Amino acid sequence: MSSPSPSTDPVDIFVVGARGIPDVEGGAEKNAEMLFPLVAGAGYRVTLVGLAENIKAEDFKGVRLLKAPSSRIMKTDKLLYYFTAIFMAARRRPRIVHFQGLGSAIFLWAYKLMGAKTVVRYGSADYLVSKWGAIGKLGFLIAEFQLRFADAVISVTPALAERLKRRGIVHNVHVIANAVGALPAGDGPAPAEPYVLTVGRVTAQKNVANLIRGYKAFAAKTPGAPKLVVAGGLDETGYVEDLQPLLTEHTVLAGKFTRSAMGPLYAHSAVYVNASLHEGSSNAVLEAISSGCPILLSDIPENRDFGLAPKHYFDPADPASIAEALSRALKEPEAYVADPRQFMTWETVAERTMQVYRRIAPERTPELRTDTLPSLS
Repeated sequence: MSSPSPSTDPVDIFVVGARGIPDVEGGAEKNAEMLFPLVAGAGYRVTLVGLAENIKAEDFKGVRLLKAPSSRIMKTDKLLYYFTAIFMAARRRPRIVHFQGLGSAIFLWAYKLMGAKTVVRYGSADYLVSKWGAIGKLGFLIAEFQLRFADAVISVTPALAERLKRRGIVHNVHVIANAVGALPAGDGPAPAEPYVLTVGRVTAQKNVANLIRGYKAFAAKTPGAPKLVVAGGLDETGYVEDLQPLLTEHTVLAGKFTRSAMGPLYAHSAVYVNASLHEGSSNAVLEAISSGCPILLSDIPENRDFGLAPKHYFDPADPASIAEALSRALKEPEAYVADPRQFMTWETVAERTMQVYRRIAPERTPELRTDTLPSLS
């Protein structure tokens, strides 16, 4: 893995937009946890600012960690955090600011004014998510407009890059997906019964209501059907309340798991389902693939970018399509296991990311000291 020249000072990378590392739920957080220790190990000086409640140490595997406050404003815990991060960066004057998501780029202009090079990880078109009101969606659209002024945009799927292209954002876009990487298997006892697994915050974006409807239709026709386990945060309380009439003793909202506890959950599942309506390069899907789970995915552009065979996909708007997909996958689970070798490793993701860094901020060469030159007079 290439690194900055040892004859120069380390290039400073300032990371904004991940709630914290390690073991914090979320795609931006998983990406940060896996990527930035590798970048730091290659010789860059990486500082990540996260929410104070999620930062438990001063560093993680070579990445310096800073705490910023949070406040619930306009349905997000990040707005005050984003604002505070500007002042933290202004004191440090990093060479590169790396935004871990679209929302964090809302203040991209401020970092450009302080002279930093800017990289934005475009992991999702967040304004498509129904939970955001008009002001929240406007904020994401303002952030997306500014991507044309970023020094580099890292789109996690070709479909998202195509979305940017339709908005005239092309020249600075690089496609770098997330990577496979199996989680620790753990040594706890195997569950007594098989189960269908989905992972992610319980939100409308994750389409949990239709997944439950499809599962119920499947279970009604399948004696001894495995339970449905939904592993993810329940902080969208209004949506969770709306799900209650759909729940039965065979559908389990298991709540949030730490990432270090997820390995056994994947390993013992009968099939893994991603039913999302909007997605990026889902880390949970890649973890499930790494764990050898049979895979079913909603038929959306970002999930099609995984390149799996058509049988893996279903219509997320149609519970009957979900039920039929579950039936065929559980009859022949080995045929629905994807080969992890067709996906990138985190080492490859890190190297491609550092190629972007080197392109926008070439390493400084030592300055020529004129006081050591011989006189020409």
